[in-house]
Amino acid sequence: MTEAEAVERLGAPTARRAAAGDVWLVFELSACTLRARCSGSTTSRIASWTATFSRGFDCLREAVDLLGLWPAAAPDEIAVRCEHPLIRRALPRPDGEVHTLTATVREGRVVAVSVFDEAPDWR
Repeated sequence: MTEAEAVERLGAPTARRAAAGDVWLVFELSACTLRARCSGSTTSRIASWTATFSRGFDCLREAVDLLGLWPAAAPDEIAVRCEHPLIRRALPRPDGEVHTLTATVREGRVVAVSVFDEAPDWR
């Protein structure tokens, strides 16, 4: 979505900063802080974003379901069982493109989810 669409959907950002051709937006939402990077020379669109949760979640499914990304981000992972601090997924889009999803695990909780508009480089 564009910056204008994001503001229409989420309300006014608490911070907006332009840097190196990109625009960074921060939205304080009830369940998370959403930081989005808008990029593009003709129509600036959100190219990546990170949702940081105030309390975290026990599993990936709970975190991504809140963001409307379940079941696309399946399979589920239980945070306390994760051997690595990141859960990575290819995130298929309806148009056939693939984006990258990374969930951050700290102290047995999924504390953040990031999505990038490029295919995974770790596949």
